[in-house]
Amino acid sequence: MNGERIYDLCIVGAGLIGTAAASHASKWGSVCLVGPEEPKSRNVNDNRDIFGCHYDEGRITRCTDPDPVWAMLAQKSIATYRQLERDTGIPFYDEIGCLMIGEKDSKFLNQVTDVVKTQKMDATYLTNAALKEKFSFLHVSLSDDAVYEFKDAGNISPRSLIRAQITKATAQGCTLLPEVANRVRRIERNGEYIMCISTDASQILAKKVLLATGAFTAFRELLPDELQLDVNLCPLTVAKVELSESDLGRIRKMPSVLYSGKGAKDWTKSFPRSEGDHISWYMLPPVKYPDGKYYIKLGHFHDTSFKHFTTTKEVKEWFCHGGDNRLVDATAELIRNIVKGVKLDRYHGDWCVITETQTGRPYIDTIHSQLGVSIGGNGYAAKSSDEIGRIAATMMMKNIWDSTIPKNVFQVKFRKESCKL
Repeated sequence: MNGERIYDLCIVGAGLIGTAAASHASKWGSVCLVGPEEPKSRNVNDNRDIFGCHYDEGRITRCTDPDPVWAMLAQKSIATYRQLERDTGIPFYDEIGCLMIGEKDSKFLNQVTDVVKTQKMDATYLTNAALKEKFSFLHVSLSDDAVYEFKDAGNISPRSLIRAQITKATAQGCTLLPEVANRVRRIERNGEYIMCISTDASQILAKKVLLATGAFTAFRELLPDELQLDVNLCPLTVAKVELSESDLGRIRKMPSVLYSGKGAKDWTKSFPRSEGDHISWYMLPPVKYPDGKYYIKLGHFHDTSFKHFTTTKEVKEWFCHGGDNRLVDATAELIRNIVKGVKLDRYHGDWCVITETQTGRPYIDTIHSQLGVSIGGNGYAAKSSDEIGRIAATMMMKNIWDSTIPKNVFQVKFRKESCKL
């Protein structure tokens, strides 16, 4: 069994949260990180059925948020970005700023401004006139105002952030196994309980296990029998519209944008809306992708994801076959409605599945004394992954809760009435 080595902690899941946890935990003991690498291609006929939401170059990062908990997690994480870049030599953060746009005096914008004031953030309120003057290429409603976060905000490359976390973790002695964990169980060895993690290629022994397995947690034998996390798996669709080099210069300083409101009257009606004709979306500024081209990306939030997945087959087909092509078309049309003065003709879609928790916050908790979870990004966790991983790593390695946010905020919820073991 892996030379009978017993790690202090095995982290299952090498996405944004798992790699962050490994980066922190490996400072305090022996750590093994288990999780497959990004596939070179996605083919429904391949045996592989484990994927990730981090196969991308752009995620919005910001401190501003209507939810004070997410705002605090983001601030703690963003404060570590530059040091992590220096430590590893891997750049992943573009501090281009972020706009939170919504109807004047709306619940959304009022919550954002309240959090900004309470947590003393560097952000400016922009009236509709000021918004149009500063960002003339953005077409929004006359009733929309904005909060502009010009510092500690912008976008990150999730691929590069993961590489940086892994680089730091392995430099501190973390063992990286690019495999899929099929089973986690507690066994007795020499009169003591230890954890055994089984992959197709090996078995790993550890004193403790942290699951950071996201949407795929239920598709392997990772939790004790009869336990099911209370989560929904929400499929999301984005469009990436190609930007020419000549147009890039016109909007190169475009910030990341989040919108929640009624929208302009001439915005497409094909993009999904929630009750009351409410429309919400996020948009990334031009980001360079591995093909050398720049794309503007826009996507919807999970409140307008009207289907949930429950099987491996559904999730695999979504990742491999692609999602809703009509929604890709509607999303590309919305980008053209919003971003003016540039040519936006060529586009394609991309798809992922996010893990939505019952609380709207991640679950960071222990199932029993040797098994913990750090699961449930709700579509917001990329920017905050370092702090989520740090809290989880401290919980497992030091048996303490090291956060000013109360522990019960992140308490795990089960779909079936169960007790912790």
